[in-house]
Amino acid sequence: MIKRNHARIIILSLTLWITLAVAPSAFGQSDQLRIDYTVGVANLDQQLFHVTADIKNINQAELLLSLPTWTPGWYTVENYYKNVLRFKITDAKGASVPFVMTRKQTWRVDTKGRERIKVEFDYRADVLALNQAKITKDYAFFTGTQLFLEASGHRKNPSEVRFEIPKGWRIISALKQSSDPLVFTAPDYDTLVDSPTEMGNFDLTQFEVEGKPHYLVVTPAGSFSKENTARFTEMIARVAKAEAAVFGALPYEKYIHFYFFSRPESNASGALEHSNSFVSFAPPATFAQPENMIGTAAHEFFHLWNVKRLRPAEMWPYDYSRENETPLLWVSEGFTSYYGDLALYRAGLMDRKEFLDTVADVISGVESNEARRYISPANSSTSTWVGYDTPVAFGISYYTQGQNLGGLLDLSIIHDTAGAAGLDDVMRTLYNEFYKKGRGFTTEDMIAVINRITKRDYHDFFRRYIWGVEVPPYDDILGYAGYKLERTTIRRPKIGLEVTVAPDGGVQVLRVEPGSTA
Repeated sequence: MIKRNHARIIILSLTLWITLAVAPSAFGQSDQLRIDYTVGVANLDQQLFHVTADIKNINQAELLLSLPTWTPGWYTVENYYKNVLRFKITDAKGASVPFVMTRKQTWRVDTKGRERIKVEFDYRADVLALNQAKITKDYAFFTGTQLFLEASGHRKNPSEVRFEIPKGWRIISALKQSSDPLVFTAPDYDTLVDSPTEMGNFDLTQFEVEGKPHYLVVTPAGSFSKENTARFTEMIARVAKAEAAVFGALPYEKYIHFYFFSRPESNASGALEHSNSFVSFAPPATFAQPENMIGTAAHEFFHLWNVKRLRPAEMWPYDYSRENETPLLWVSEGFTSYYGDLALYRAGLMDRKEFLDTVADVISGVESNEARRYISPANSSTSTWVGYDTPVAFGISYYTQGQNLGGLLDLSIIHDTAGAAGLDDVMRTLYNEFYKKGRGFTTEDMIAVINRITKRDYHDFFRRYIWGVEVPPYDDILGYAGYKLERTTIRRPKIGLEVTVAPDGGVQVLRVEPGSTA
């Protein structure tokens, strides 16, 4: 028999012991280094953000802090520190903390005996572009790579961002929203810097795909009619379902489509993918209709899986301090272009003739370029940093090369497996065996997956057409689906093929003609 008071003491002791035993991580979490941010629109006229990084729970003699030099997906070094003003570091009492710049965007901070410090700076946001930040009278926009510091060794730590915005403005961010409409969270540094945020006046449309919230953000407000918005969001939903079917599910809690109906203020135009959003420029004179916009949307949406999650080993993890060269961008971008068109076809937004026309155009784009005789898809991928958004003297696009190879590999795999498998199975296997296991993939990994699926050795295919510059056997591979190439003899021969001028003024050398089977 136990007396009541004695029993209560025992129960309380047991409760405390169980709490400590089953939830040690909850106590450990409070001890890990944490950086929480405040981002304020400090000056509209001078186009300045004011950024404060509150760094707590420091337990080391020195701390390395760095600002990214580039934004993943846009392969140019931008050196964002060039936009920073009045960089300073203080301790919990407001006293100055010594620091030394050890690299162009890295600071070594003396934190011995300091449990908490605060970093502050202004950031001039005066360029509207995919990989830049901009403040105007009506809105402000940035991606995390421009404003957020990385603490070396603490990349997986969570953080919080509080925004201070002008009265009357609203905010939308790819970051996770908290109960406070001005506070957002990120589970780790990579998520933090991969999340665009817009504040100000813009049109916002919410819609659902597979039960998940999606948002269409249009700037400036009033640029896109209600009719076009309804049509476009319906098209987006169909594409999203078609692409999700390849991998089995949508890998996010929410998704945001940021559209600027204006021209960019740098070479960073077009569109740029992020882990649960993309940003696109759609100048009204060119992209006023949903039908002209959906192709880009399909491409960027497929990047959710291909490159944002399923990523070359050379970019796993990203090194934000320098170029991340990889020979696999022909897969990351080229396959994404292939699946963008394929998704439109599968979603019923492109008919068979239109899809075959894209196949013909892609082959033409590769085979009419003299550089294809000298620069392989793997090498064009690696060299992209020398001229990603600027002209080079002699080059070829791995987007086009990879899109071409994606189609050829798809047909070849379907043929080798008697229709039992295709490129979908390769992408799904890579996604499950590499991304889901927290690692990037190599060319050899990809060959091994294809070999396993087809029970055929594809090393020679890769040697000749990916690492090499040989012309693929188009007639043989297209013949697997009952198609052939028709070569038109009108002008001068090029790489053994004849060229002509297409109705739109572009060069056209090949056309896919249907055979006896579908």
